[in-house]
Amino acid sequence: MLIAELERQSGLSRDTIRYYERIGLLEPAPRRSNGYRDYDAHSLVVLNFIRAAQEIGFSLDEIRVALPNLRQPPKNCPNLLAALADKRAKILAQIAVETARLDRLERLLQRFQ
Repeated sequence: MLIAELERQSGLSRDTIRYYERIGLLEPAPRRSNGYRDYDAHSLVVLNFIRAAQEIGFSLDEIRVALPNLRQPPKNCPNLLAALADKRAKILAQIAVETARLDRLERLLQRFQ
């Protein structure tokens, strides 16, 4: 698929797609005879994974480590599953801290009303 189609399906700009290719997160696409990049379906899987992982707080370096696992069934990716579980635990801890802050704020608001 051409970069325009990959851009449309992934929701990422072509500049972002090219950047991920340049830094090695996305495998370079082979070129057609006219010089256009020809991305395969796995490129879309990779881009969707990168976007989803970033949305939950993974850095590009953390994502880079996980990418080789995308071609395997999830049960064969213990490191990826452990990283996801760890990220989940960190988010839950952060929610607990923010909930406590919100409770303190609510008490202060009630006190001064």
